[in-house]
Amino acid sequence: FNRRYALPHLKRVAQESARNGSPFAVMVLDLDRFKKINDTFGHAAGDTVLREIARRLKSNIRSADLIARIGGEEFLVILPDTDLATARVAAERLRKVTCSTPIDIGDGRAPIHVTASIGVSVGGNDGAGSTQVERMVDRADQALLGAKSTGRNQVIIERTAA
Repeated sequence: FNRRYALPHLKRVAQESARNGSPFAVMVLDLDRFKKINDTFGHAAGDTVLREIARRLKSNIRSADLIARIGGEEFLVILPDTDLATARVAAERLRKVTCSTPIDIGDGRAPIHVTASIGVSVGGNDGAGSTQVERMVDRADQALLGAKSTGRNQVIIERTAA
């Protein structure tokens, strides 16, 4: 899935959350130093890495969750019915599965080690409008920037959720 699909889906999750009073979480996951992979190994290798990471992420979420590629090396993860503690565990699981096994790009060179930084925000009882959805993504993105600026390969929960 992509951004154009994911954002309306997130709005529906927010609306459902407002109706039933359950929290939901948003993650923005960014592959660390991905440009270096493209520059060193080529764009075909970068595409292989993206496909493998997407496969790993998809196989480590619930069927109700959604993963969408929203930028070059950036993924949005939407987790309905998810509180802060569950979101933290899920984010850490996705971070670990990203870096657990280097990715063989099939060209005879050494496999590529990939890490990810993840920002998380949690929402719930604060409405379900477009601005709330945009704020949630922005808050997760700010947490992601914090993860990247303080060492990468980590999960940061946005401050208002923690």
